[in-house]
Amino acid sequence: MAVKKMDEAVFAVGLVVTMMNVWGAVSVEGAISCNQVVSAMTPCATYLLGNAATPAAACCPSIRGLDSQVKATPDRQAVCNCLKTQAQSYGVKLGKAANLPGLCKVTDLNVPISPNVDCSKVH
Repeated sequence: MAVKKMDEAVFAVGLVVTMMNVWGAVSVEGAISCNQVVSAMTPCATYLLGNAATPAAACCPSIRGLDSQVKATPDRQAVCNCLKTQAQSYGVKLGKAANLPGLCKVTDLNVPISPNVDCSKVH
């Protein structure tokens, strides 16, 4: 049962990436694309959607890889915009998303995930 839920979550995230590639649905400024963010978050999908108590083993290494690419304010703003859009679209549990940077021990990627955040003010 848990494997089926994980497969569904991974499929949903993969579908988002495909749709963004085809339609260009999310446009953000910065060196990091929303596709990169979504790809890095895919191993975390079951946790972020509330189907797992802890992140999968592949989640934190993937998040740390994305964190290492975040170099400046435009990168953090791009990540923020992407996560804001994706969290709203797919029902990400905001509390779990807020805990992820601490659980994975990342620093630069620590951006707020909220439907109300103004990503232009993220520095």
